[in-house]
Amino acid sequence: MNYAFMLRSLCPLFCTLPENLYLKSPFEVNKPFIFLWFLVITTNGGYMQASQVTLEGSLLTPGKFYKPLDLGRILVFDKNRSFCGIALECKFGKGAVSRLSEIADRMDAAIRFIQVSMEEADEPFVNAIAFLDISDSRITPEEALELVKKQEFIREARLIKPSTEGFICDDYFFPLTVGNERSIIFRKTVYEALFKGLREKFGSAGEAMLYYQGFNVGYGLCASHMSMGCAEKPEFLIEMAKAFSRTLGWAIIDHYKMDLKKGKAKLRVYQNFECEVGKGSEKPYSHFYRGVIAGWFHKFFGKSVEVKETKCIAKGDAYCEFLIQTH
Repeated sequence: MNYAFMLRSLCPLFCTLPENLYLKSPFEVNKPFIFLWFLVITTNGGYMQASQVTLEGSLLTPGKFYKPLDLGRILVFDKNRSFCGIALECKFGKGAVSRLSEIADRMDAAIRFIQVSMEEADEPFVNAIAFLDISDSRITPEEALELVKKQEFIREARLIKPSTEGFICDDYFFPLTVGNERSIIFRKTVYEALFKGLREKFGSAGEAMLYYQGFNVGYGLCASHMSMGCAEKPEFLIEMAKAFSRTLGWAIIDHYKMDLKKGKAKLRVYQNFECEVGKGSEKPYSHFYRGVIAGWFHKFFGKSVEVKETKCIAKGDAYCEFLIQTH
């Protein structure tokens, strides 16, 4: 039986496009953009394939796959401007965002950054942080805090002041979590040094270490996805893997084909964070991410697999392509 279904999501609500498109400065956002995307999956017996259809944005690389979302909770601003931050625990129901915006308007303040954290979809209270430009406001940061505290949907609020001239950051919320697990963020300068350092120091042995570390990561991720009670739902497991790869900033799995009966699959991957740092390579560059794929599919199929990278952005291809075959 041939059927199709759509999974809809807002991802993300507020995107930061390349600064020359709508930023006056690297940190000043003029307007929010909302992007909608649909995922279409078709199945026919044991065969599945999926593609992402973008409703707004360029259909070309990198435009289609370059819509960065800044998670830094750090803001650098003109020293002649005045900023403050507010960390919140609030009841996040219908109209909460518009009410926060109304409060900012009453203060003659502009919200330059806002982030909301919700562990579960039905949680009554959420954590949030906002950076406000109060340069044109007549109230002080302390008065702004008191105004926020008076709102009935606010349970707790704390003022965050610039730690030095022209610089403010979230010094309240810690640690970072994803799926109730502690998480950390590596900037490109860090993971580039890790990947290149292992290769330069140990050569092919370093590449092997990256692969087997990735294998263990991928195996554990698939086991975690299966533990959610969906081990018999291959479409769900694939979507979980795609979601983790994308939302954690690793890569975008844009298209896949999988034959469950023959135990093989093919992935088309854009913006692979590992291969991105290997530009100029004469051969496929992925070892850690290829290992992640191998470990994930080893657990998924319940058999040993071989993963080959047949296309790679490091050697000039438009995307990375991985072929997976069980032994």
